[in-house]
Amino acid sequence: MQDFMKDRYGVDDLSCALGALGVVLTLVGTIFNLRVVSIVALAILIVALLRSFSKNRDARYSENAAFRRMMAKLPFAGERFGGDGSGYRGGGSSRGGAGSTEQLKRQARTAKKMWKERKTKAFLKCPNCGTMLSVPRGKGKIIVTCPKCHAHMETKS
Repeated sequence: MQDFMKDRYGVDDLSCALGALGVVLTLVGTIFNLRVVSIVALAILIVALLRSFSKNRDARYSENAAFRRMMAKLPFAGERFGGDGSGYRGGGSSRGGAGSTEQLKRQARTAKKMWKERKTKAFLKCPNCGTMLSVPRGKGKIIVTCPKCHAHMETKS
């Protein structure tokens, strides 16, 4: 049961939009006692679930990319979707954007390390590249050089 979603596509922007549309239509169908609207809502929710459980990543990715391109043309949604079609969030693929599994695992490891070393080290973010840096606590004013972009910054530890 633990590996059920291992090779599945997962939830993306199109699945979320279909789920939200299904919930709204369900509410409208229930409030106004419209059985047809409720049935359509149920069908939309089933499609959203089937997309999430699909193992055909390429087809789901292209569907999501087309949805994102279409949504980027709308004035109220253009900022959220950007139109590049890079909203893939399934599995551990190299195509994964901000929500990829590797990045989430890396963030969890960093947070765990920061919590473990919170009494002996101070953590700061490089203003140039955003890399998290750790410096020893209690050393006063120090000059730190980022190992990634080689930017110099003066800070108090």
